[in-house]
Amino acid sequence: MEYIDRIFYRKINPSDFKKLYDIDKPEGGGGQTYLEAAGISNDKIVDFLSCAEVANSPLSDEARSVYTFNAYVLGDLKNQCAFVEFAPRKGRNNYRISRQNMKYKHPAWSLGNGFPEPSKGDDGEYTSYGDFAGIIDNLVILIIRTTYRRYYAGFINAIEMPENWPHNIGLEDIFSGERRDVINMDAYKLQFINDAINPFGEYVPAIEESNRATTGCNVLLYGVPGSGKSWTIEHEYCDNEECMERLVFHPDYMYSDFVGQILPVVKDDDKVRYEFMPGPFTKLLKRAYSNPEKSYYLIVEEINRGNAPAIFGEIFQLLDRKDEDEFDETGNLLYKRGTSEYGITNAHVARIVYGDEEHKVRIPANMSILGTMNTSDQNVFTLDTAFQRRWIMRMIPNSFANHKFADKLILDTDVSWKQFCEAINEEILRRNNITSSEDKRLGAYFISASDLEMQPVNDGMGEKERIQIEHNNNRFAEKVLKYLWDDAFKFSHQDTFNTRQFSSLEKVIAGFMDSKKTKNERFRVFNENLRKMILEGVTTESNEVLDDESENTQEL
Repeated sequence: MEYIDRIFYRKINPSDFKKLYDIDKPEGGGGQTYLEAAGISNDKIVDFLSCAEVANSPLSDEARSVYTFNAYVLGDLKNQCAFVEFAPRKGRNNYRISRQNMKYKHPAWSLGNGFPEPSKGDDGEYTSYGDFAGIIDNLVILIIRTTYRRYYAGFINAIEMPENWPHNIGLEDIFSGERRDVINMDAYKLQFINDAINPFGEYVPAIEESNRATTGCNVLLYGVPGSGKSWTIEHEYCDNEECMERLVFHPDYMYSDFVGQILPVVKDDDKVRYEFMPGPFTKLLKRAYSNPEKSYYLIVEEINRGNAPAIFGEIFQLLDRKDEDEFDETGNLLYKRGTSEYGITNAHVARIVYGDEEHKVRIPANMSILGTMNTSDQNVFTLDTAFQRRWIMRMIPNSFANHKFADKLILDTDVSWKQFCEAINEEILRRNNITSSEDKRLGAYFISASDLEMQPVNDGMGEKERIQIEHNNNRFAEKVLKYLWDDAFKFSHQDTFNTRQFSSLEKVIAGFMDSKKTKNERFRVFNENLRKMILEGVTTESNEVLDDESENTQEL
């Protein structure tokens, strides 16, 4: 979106009006052909012209520059434009707008654009009789500079500010006092509308960096599957869905999905246009930038299941953050601690976030990126050192502390979820070098509490109801036992399962859920030592048995 950045305005006096219409021009030609820009400080003029082309002045002993820019006619949908030159006046401390006479004046200030016309005498020529009273009493020329680094020239001929113009943001100055100055709109985001009568759209106060929260960080939470990474994000970082964007990386996820892409859009006139459609990163970036007092979180689940460096692209550079506040030479706050150290150029993102495609893109100090990663999946896509060093690495311990259903029994057995996990994980650790790794351990939140429940099946039930209950009762076996068979103990079935009776996953699940077997007999699908540890709990004695068994296996 295009916003108004600066407004140059100057009331037209009789001398200016004469020049615009070549009135009282000296015999033989010549005469002044410029409009005065006096009464406005050079600093304000130079600041206003910061988007113009700069050249050395042809005047001798003149250190000030000449500024030239292409100015569009305000409200002209055909984008008619012409060059405007601001040049220092010789021997004076002010600037002038060069070559503004009947032949060369800017089209915004021409009759064809509705600009006021002087009266004519009996001879049909323009006359300055009465100093143009009633014609230029309230005539003010305007040049608007926008955040797109564009200039628009126009005029207003009114004694007081129109009612439909925004009030109390400084525009009243155009209609009071000497009626000449440059209005700085940095304090507001004032939407520009290319309309000659009212170029001012909606506005909001500009972002005040001093009010920005400094919670921004990049945190990569890693641990075994089900260790509670998502739970940690919800309880320790953010549980407000209005302040977060949550997404999942996968092998087909791309930069265009993450940041945004150009797509065809059908407008009201049924014409197809191509527009940049922001992705979750850009959407949250805009919200975080526009609401400095709130903290925002971009949550990337399974960050290593996609090609993260490729998905981030140049956004990768923004992950470096400032360690302290940054100020300009005059002591004004530029960036809060936690803002991206370096800005990048991305016109599409900049236009969405800042309304200015030239604006450098940075992650603000109130926006965090939280990634989660299962350590058992760390080789799906490797996160290189350059990528990882830009994150705070946080391991989530596989702990049952404050766990809500740690002591909940598994189905109709006497074994709690915590007791089962401790036994299985001890087996994994003891067999680390011959079976699986510690990353294959069962996480405390690998399942939900409902997966542990056992619903009774009655003879009077309908078939559909009975089948549904059987499916529900199978959830623990089909989730946990399948994971142990296919992954954690993939290469050591005979050392952990009772493979003499249950030689396949299908038989293991069927044996565990056998309706004729109840309670602790379900665990007969495991070998004797592991079954004993599950039923009795992890003890020093069971550890010694496992150590001896591991040594014997290695000798074989």
